[in-house]
Amino acid sequence: MITKVIVTSGPTREWIDPVRYISNASSGKMGFNLAESAKQLTTNIVYIAGGVDLQYAIVPDAKCISVETTDDLMRAVLAEMEDNTLLIMAAAPADYRSLHPKDQKMKKQLGQKGLVLELTENPDILKNVSLKKKERSLKNFWTLGFSAETESLEQNAKVKLEAKGVDWIAGNIVGKNLGFGEVESEIILFYKNGESKKIGPGTKQYLAENIISEIQKALPSV
Repeated sequence: MITKVIVTSGPTREWIDPVRYISNASSGKMGFNLAESAKQLTTNIVYIAGGVDLQYAIVPDAKCISVETTDDLMRAVLAEMEDNTLLIMAAAPADYRSLHPKDQKMKKQLGQKGLVLELTENPDILKNVSLKKKERSLKNFWTLGFSAETESLEQNAKVKLEAKGVDWIAGNIVGKNLGFGEVESEIILFYKNGESKKIGPGTKQYLAENIISEIQKALPSV
């Protein structure tokens, strides 16, 4: 029985200097709708949001946590993990951050033709979740990950499903004017037993409601 659902949502930000950061086009709409739909599973909803659009910052009647960086997001997720929990990783965390963020705004130098920005890899949240699950010997802890791809959706999603040690991966194609924000989209839900199910095309609300419904049906036999 699920007694808690954790939903992560939106992009993280990795600062280069005080006015510039690395991020992405995620609005948080998918995560917001998943958190709303998850109320059919339990009233105990934890919503962890990065730099989402304002209308997706707060889920009514949920514990809402605001984060900025990928490291912030990981710490918030790990702190909320407990038995009988479903974690839905719908956020789009930045994979890299600046190795040497500046304290002051970087100025363009006279005659400067380009700029080399040195990046370092951010922590892998799902891998750390799997490690923490084993370390704490958590019971009935389920994880749904997301795989936003621009190509080879099925192949990439299945690789991620195996590598991250999750129970489901929701794969979708994204790009400019595709998958992000208010546009309709479609999801392929991949199960660790090899099954898959196409959901959509439809609104983010439609996708969220159907994803939660499929997970609810699968929970006893995962």
